[in-house]
Amino acid sequence: MALVEDLKILLKKKNYSVTSVAKAINLSNATLHLWMNNNYKGNVKKIEDAVAKFLEIEKLREGRIKVDFVKTTVVDDVFDIAKTCHVENEIGVCYGDAGIGKTFAVKKYAIDNTDVILVEADLGYTPKVLFSEIHKKLGFDGCGTIHNMFLDIIDKLKSSGRLIIIDEAEHLPYKSLELLRRIYDKAQVGILLVGMPKLLMNLKGEKKQYAQLYSRVGIATRLNPLIDEDKKAIISSVIPNYKSIYPTISNYCDGNTRVLTKLLVRAIRIAELNSVDVNEDVLQASIGQIIL
Repeated sequence: MALVEDLKILLKKKNYSVTSVAKAINLSNATLHLWMNNNYKGNVKKIEDAVAKFLEIEKLREGRIKVDFVKTTVVDDVFDIAKTCHVENEIGVCYGDAGIGKTFAVKKYAIDNTDVILVEADLGYTPKVLFSEIHKKLGFDGCGTIHNMFLDIIDKLKSSGRLIIIDEAEHLPYKSLELLRRIYDKAQVGILLVGMPKLLMNLKGEKKQYAQLYSRVGIATRLNPLIDEDKKAIISSVIPNYKSIYPTISNYCDGNTRVLTKLLVRAIRIAELNSVDVNEDVLQASIGQIIL
């Protein structure tokens, strides 16, 4: 079957597992295995249609435009504070507006430093959810009481010199922040909290009543928007001849990495579809497709 062979080629090329493909096309792992081995007795056409559509989407994704990592001043600032927390076992805080590249930077730092424990907090990240996540990242099962997981975490981290980074830490309730402080006190590892400006208020309290918590913070940095050199470096990585269109791009993105990246991707795609270079008209069309 040609579809089976095409799927096997894709699995090898992109290092996908059968399980991941089964999830993508809403089939059980066993069903997809049976179909691939020509042993499925159910609705074969339904699976063939699903696989064909999956392969079509994957082919389109191969032409997807990506803006590669660029070391901006935001990245430098995040790396500097992360390194300080990592080396000196400090609690650090870096905060800034949405979209300036905080998550991008901490993910890169975690990739470059394999002893980093990176947790991306979400709304509803209760103390137990947070501790379960850290527990699992340390090789445990993520189960048990907060106290028992806390003891496991301390035992594993003590004298390890590791760094815990919590991204979007503004989502953490006060109790979670207090428990992180206790990890810092007992294990003496670095902790970096990254988030929106609201994070500072969460650490201090509206009446600055959380002195026991924020007094532990050894270093804090507010992250600023991209400067001109940052914007030029990002733009030139995908559009070498950018000078004539730079004023429009720069003014629109206003130093925001996420907005700049989205604008570049849209502009390049529209230019490709119309077989033209990225010009002022293309930029205006791209701006019309982005919600700022």
